[in-house]
Amino acid sequence: STLEVLHMNGNGAIKHCHDNSHAQEDREREKRVARKRLYVVSVICLVFMIGEVLGGYFAGSLAVMTDAAHLLVDFTSFIISLLSLWLSSRPATHRLSYGWHRAEILGALLSVFTIWLVTGVLVYLAVERLVSDNFEIEGTIMLITSGCAVLANIIMALTLHQSGHGHSHGGLSSHGHSHGKKKNKGQDWLSNHADLNEDHQANASVRAAFVHVVGDLLQSLSVLVSAIIIFFKPEYKIADPICTFLFSILVLCTTFTIMKDILIVLMEGTPTGVKYSEVRDGLLAVNGVTAVHNLHIWALTMNQAVLSAHVAIDESVDAQTVLREMTQSCFSSYNFHSVTIQMERQADLKPGCTLCEDPKL
Repeated sequence: STLEVLHMNGNGAIKHCHDNSHAQEDREREKRVARKRLYVVSVICLVFMIGEVLGGYFAGSLAVMTDAAHLLVDFTSFIISLLSLWLSSRPATHRLSYGWHRAEILGALLSVFTIWLVTGVLVYLAVERLVSDNFEIEGTIMLITSGCAVLANIIMALTLHQSGHGHSHGGLSSHGHSHGKKKNKGQDWLSNHADLNEDHQANASVRAAFVHVVGDLLQSLSVLVSAIIIFFKPEYKIADPICTFLFSILVLCTTFTIMKDILIVLMEGTPTGVKYSEVRDGLLAVNGVTAVHNLHIWALTMNQAVLSAHVAIDESVDAQTVLREMTQSCFSSYNFHSVTIQMERQADLKPGCTLCEDPKL
């Protein structure tokens, strides 16, 4: 039968199960902050992109022009991120019961693929210039333009940077410190995680945008280095394609971490920083729980996890009490989007059932 999950607060009053989860409230606050940051950097990016196009044209610098193209990619990624945030705010439907939360994951994935494509083009053009050596560059205009580009990227990076303190569980924020109620050892274990940093919201769209800006900052720095060399030593114009080539490699390296996180979400893997064994042991530590099986923890987005499990309890304990303690502890310790626990009696377990076995390491 379906169990309605209720919780009791410190005063003994009954409240709805989702009151213990701050996921939705945090999510909306995070989206507002993300949208504000993306709007600001979009304007900055557009203005300096136009400036780089003009500067690169008059300087005759491929590095500056390709850096402007990189800014265009960033601007496009910001628009994609804003669109994905809007889609993820749409309500759930019968067909999309979780809503559009993963729209931002798809937007972040598209952004990463785009920067890989553009980086490949930059490498190709850099190699072509190394081979042909048939180009001229105006050092003064290139130096001024590249210096402005570096400044623009620093401003955008600072705007998008998501700082925090303490430790985090793969971007899962936590809330809730229980007061006025004695906990059992299971609640104590799970509540040890409740001191996580609230403000460390690793929004997928903002992270992808930040990676874009960091990559473009490296590209702009390479252009600035090239401009300084060419300004003082025009005969060393070959520095233009060389720096473009070297720093394009670094741009690729900056995308690997976020790509790994994206793949974990799409493969419905356990979020980075959330240890499967620790969550299982925490559930087992709740008084009256005899076994936990069919435990699944997966990422709905980079900062929202979902948990489901089958829990066998002792005949002598009250199922609702145990259920209340487990769900309340899970919600307060990890910012789960939802927690679903199917209660069973120890006698219901079937020895040798492969579905009840723990997953391999």
